[in-house]
Amino acid sequence: MPENWKKKWFCSKVQELKAPMWGLAIGLMKHPQDAEDAIQNALMLAYEHIDELSFAEKFKPWIMRILTNECYRLLKKRKLYVDIDEVYDLQDEHSGFDEDVTLWQVVENLKLEYRTVILLFYYEGMSIRQIAHTLDLSEDNVKKRLSRARGKLREYLEKEDL
Repeated sequence: MPENWKKKWFCSKVQELKAPMWGLAIGLMKHPQDAEDAIQNALMLAYEHIDELSFAEKFKPWIMRILTNECYRLLKKRKLYVDIDEVYDLQDEHSGFDEDVTLWQVVENLKLEYRTVILLFYYEGMSIRQIAHTLDLSEDNVKKRLSRARGKLREYLEKEDL
């Protein structure tokens, strides 16, 4: 496609997905500046590889995959995530620690692989198939991760009587 048309199309698609991309990035990165960095890097990568996108209707899973991979790369580089099991240990050590935990705070502390599928499924409304495509996983693997993530959430919420 011609360069000028491609730029306009890309920008309009990105504009449509601005909120879902922000939701995913802030959900994974937890800090606004880190989320902005991940989005900016993902957009540059996506635009550089726009010719690899075979179907326009696959744009959302495609760009969300790029963003997810970029978030993972930055998190790995910066070691920014906390495992929910570590939160349990902290709470055991400090009784009364963070008694007013919200569901979002619990989601934020899930392992990255679980947090990602929860964010994409519940917060971004993506289907199992779209998530599988986005994360380059089988649909069965996505279902397993969702099930495990729900189990971790349930376990934590029951423990806290939320």
